[in-house]
Amino acid sequence: MDENSVKNALKELRKVIKKRNFKQSIELVISFKDIDMSKTAKLEQYINLPSGKSKPSKICALVGNESADSVTSADNVILSSEFNKYTEKSKIKKLARQYDYFIAQADMMPLIAQTFGRYFGPINKMPSPKAGCVVPARTNIAPIVSRLRNTVQIVANKTPFFMCGVGNESHKDEELIKNILSVLSAAENTLPNGRNNMGKIYLKSTMSKAVRV
Repeated sequence: MDENSVKNALKELRKVIKKRNFKQSIELVISFKDIDMSKTAKLEQYINLPSGKSKPSKICALVGNESADSVTSADNVILSSEFNKYTEKSKIKKLARQYDYFIAQADMMPLIAQTFGRYFGPINKMPSPKAGCVVPARTNIAPIVSRLRNTVQIVANKTPFFMCGVGNESHKDEELIKNILSVLSAAENTLPNGRNNMGKIYLKSTMSKAVRV
């Protein structure tokens, strides 16, 4: 996908965005073609947006007590001694909604899966090694947290499309274009047959109709 096509689509999108009382997110939708998702394993990739997200990611660390001092850069820390507080479905679901990424201590993963996996798994919130979210004990996670602040996930599990935020309406066009091109490149590299599996591509805001790229 060339930069001019993205630039023109963004220009058209600006025309159809109606002013609201909040900053609307800008979303990218990439449909698939010539791929049977019922026979394809989950497609997943993480992309660091060069111009940043509409809102920085919120991050929670799930670690053993011995790692408490090395994970203070996370927005919230839940130590293994506190896992027993999360037995209610509603409490775990609320936790999953509050944070974009969970960083886990590697040797805690079996206990994390047992405690949170039933509810984190279906909404793609389990700590992901691919995103660098599974670390050894006592790892200083500050660099990981910094990277994740502006990282988005594209995922397709039986659904024939990727969709993710690429910024908000207050971003400059050139900033959004950089983010969009980064996601498109990652999507192409993630699909089995690359560009040949990419169908129609759209941009939309939170409340607007979609504009084809």
